[in-house]
Amino acid sequence: MISVFFYGTIIYFLYKYRIKFRTFYTVFLSLIILFIGVSRIYLGVHYATDVTGGYFLSISLLLIVIYIHEWILKKEWFK
Repeated sequence: MISVFFYGTIIYFLYKYRIKFRTFYTVFLSLIILFIGVSRIYLGVHYATDVTGGYFLSISLLLIVIYIHEWILKKEWFK
C-alpha cells in the first residue's frame, strides 16, 4: 500500500514538473510497484485480494492527495 502511494507520488511529480526521461522512470517505478505486490503474494504474506485491495485504497488516497495539492496550488497560498 505504501509503495503505490510513495512511487505514485513520485510519478505524479515527474509529470507535473516535466522531468526528462519521465516515461522510463514511470515504467520503472510501475514495475517496482507491481513486483512488490507480486512478491508479497509469492512469499505468502498476503493474499491476492489483500494486495488488490491495497492497490485500490492507495490509488484512492493518492488521487485525494493530488486533488488537494492541485487545489492548494490553484489558491496560490504558498507562492
